[in-house]
Parts: sequence; structure tokens; C-alpha cells
Amino acid sequence: MLKKIFSLLLISIFIIFISGVAALSQNKIEIVVTDMWLSLLTSFIGGSEVNVIPLKIWNSNGDLVTAERGKILRELPANSRVLALDKDEIKNIKGLEKFNVKFLYSSFPVDNSLIIDPSVIPFVAQRILTALSEWDTPNYPYYQRRLAEFQARLSGAILVGQVLRDVTVCDFSGSCGILLQATGCKIEKPEKEKFERWGKANFIGLRDYLDEMNSKNIITVYDDDIPKVLRKYLSERSDTYHWGRPAEGVDYPTFLNEQYISLWQKTRAKNLDKK
Repeated sequence: MLKKIFSLLLISIFIIFISGVAALSQNKIEIVVTDMWLSLLTSFIGGSEVNVIPLKIWNSNGDLVTAERGKILRELPANSRVLALDKDEIKNIKGLEKFNVKFLYSSFPVDNSLIIDPSVIPFVAQRILTALSEWDTPNYPYYQRRLAEFQARLSGAILVGQVLRDVTVCDFSGSCGILLQATGCKIEKPEKEKFERWGKANFIGLRDYLDEMNSKNIITVYDDDIPKVLRKYLSERSDTYHWGRPAEGVDYPTFLNEQYISLWQKTRAKNLDKK
């Protein structure tokens, strides 16, 4: 009899626990965001209190693609919370105009690609904190702590990146060059005219250029923000480094940390091979 009562008690506790977890999950604030970088930031600062739905996602090739946007917008309640960088960002997003969109900026003061710049992203994160706090004022202290943690971990990632200080790399990227500069890397870049020509699959002179970089012990870094045809060409060489996208579930500071360490390991291995 006692065993039966004890079993029933355990089952009751388990049901209460599950119900509590479900309730917490249901109480999350649902936020639609227009940009994947905003999604990463909002997810970090919102932590366990928010559920972020991006209108665009990165596919397996690193390309930014629509995330069933039409379906997402059709199923959204009229009072949904939508977060955008600025008004220009939503001009080409059909169907978003009917929602009450919160803009972090009336006009983002720099090029949108610089949102990942370590000198810019903390200010964007601060504005996200403000937006979340307006939507969910009681949890302001929680969001403030999350922002402080983000800033500390971002600074830590940049500090880790200092292992690349004075290391020369060849920047073939579309946007991650600013992250290389933040570490104190020495940057080599091809002439703009040549880079644009290579991006159009006119590869005359490209192999010679990359061979020259390789002979100087310089790693060529590229990312997913350059033309696919050039990406493919670079990916087939062993003396290049692909600066990827954050994997699902990986926050921005962790991503930066991993990229810096991986690039440093590649440059270090290259230097050892040459000795």
C-alpha cells in the first residue's frame, strides 16, 4: 500500500513539474525578427524568456534564404511583436507592413553588414535590451544581466582573437574582414577590380595570386558573403580558410571564439609545415 502511495506521489510530482515547464514555455515572448544576426542577438539577450522566429535563415551553403516567410506572416496574430533593424530593411518584405514593427533605428547609421563589427554590435544589443524591456518590463533585470554577459563574452572572444595579432592573412571575404581587423591581423587584399572580376568567374590571374600568398605563408580567408562561384574555387584549395556561419544553437561570442582559434590553428600548422 505504501509503495503504491509513494508511486502515485512520484507521478503527481512529475506531472506538476511537466506542467510547470510547459507553463514557462507558454509564457515565453514570441518575437519575429527580420535578420539572422538580430536573431542571434535577440536570442542571447532574451535567453529563456523569448522565442525568436527569424524571417530569413542561413541554409547549409551559408546563403541567406527566406524561412517560409509567407507562411510565418500568414500565421502571425495581428498583435505580434516584430523587431527590425530600421525602416529600409523591411521595404522588400511583403506582408510585414500590417504588423506593429519595432525599429531599433530609424536609419541604421552604418552599412547593415557592419552589424557584426565588435565596435557596433554592443550598441545594437543595447537597443534590443530596450525593446525587450518595453515588451516585458518585469524581466528587465534579467535582460540587463544577459546583456552584461553578452558584452563580457564578446570582449573575451576578441581577447582570444589576439592570438592572431600581427599574423598576415589575405582577406577574400565579403564581411568578416572587420572581425579579422579587430584582432590586429595584418591584412592583404587583392585589388578591387581583380576581386570583382574573379567573382564573375573570370579567374585569370587568380591561381597565380593565391599561389603567391601561399608562398609567403599567408592564409587566404573567405566567407559566405562572396559570389558562390568564387567560394567554390577557394574551397577546393587547401591553403584557404572558410569563415563560416554560426551553427544552430551556437551564440555569437562562442562562434567568434571558435573561428579565431580555428584560423590560428590553421596558420600555425602552415608555419610548422614550412619549417
